[in-house]
Amino acid sequence: MAPSVAQGEVVKVRIKKKPVEREVDGVNLDRLAPGVVRDVSPSLASWLVAEGYAEPEMRNRERDGGFGRPFTNLPEKNKKDER
Repeated sequence: MAPSVAQGEVVKVRIKKKPVEREVDGVNLDRLAPGVVRDVSPSLASWLVAEGYAEPEMRNRERDGGFGRPFTNLPEKNKKDER
């Protein structure tokens, strides 16, 4: 089950630089450090990206096992094809 921000939709972002603002719309930004991937609300994600503090994180840690290995969706070879 995916993490949720107050049981709502979430967006993953990778923090590029620490925001100079300490709080936005009641959300404390002190723990946002460069390189950290966070689940945030869509509105906060949009603001962070627009201000240059973050970029959308498209990697799925569940899919690649969290080890950074590329995920390939190639079909397995059929044993008949190996003849």
